[in-house]
Amino acid sequence: MSVLTLGLSVASCSSDDDNDGGSASIEGKWELSQVGGIIGGKEMLEDAENGACSNDTYEFTNDGKFKETTYDSEDGKCEAETDNGTWTKNGNTLTIKYTGETQGDSYETEISGNKIKLKQTYSEGGMTFTSVYVYVKK
Repeated sequence: MSVLTLGLSVASCSSDDDNDGGSASIEGKWELSQVGGIIGGKEMLEDAENGACSNDTYEFTNDGKFKETTYDSEDGKCEAETDNGTWTKNGNTLTIKYTGETQGDSYETEISGNKIKLKQTYSEGGMTFTSVYVYVKK
């Protein structure tokens, strides 16, 4: 009986750690896994595929800096492009500011286990859109 109780308490703690509502650290390297948006109130995602190239990554360091690496295929050859900047996280809002830019981009974050979901809402042409990006920790 005590083994069963111990097993349930460990599983319960593990579950709480995996779904923290966005308060966990984003520090580390993250690879793009899924992309999509919210359509008609429903989240629609598809696997991020980049052909023969690697998927895009973010790397967040504990000193408030980040590196974003994006990959494109040019004449059948994969080429990486890197951008840098700073990040801040307040509650479940992540703000990233690229070097040389005066204003940052804000994302609503949800962290669960080894996944982070970034949602960005913006307006264009009088309409409001929400993009969703899911990254897995490397």
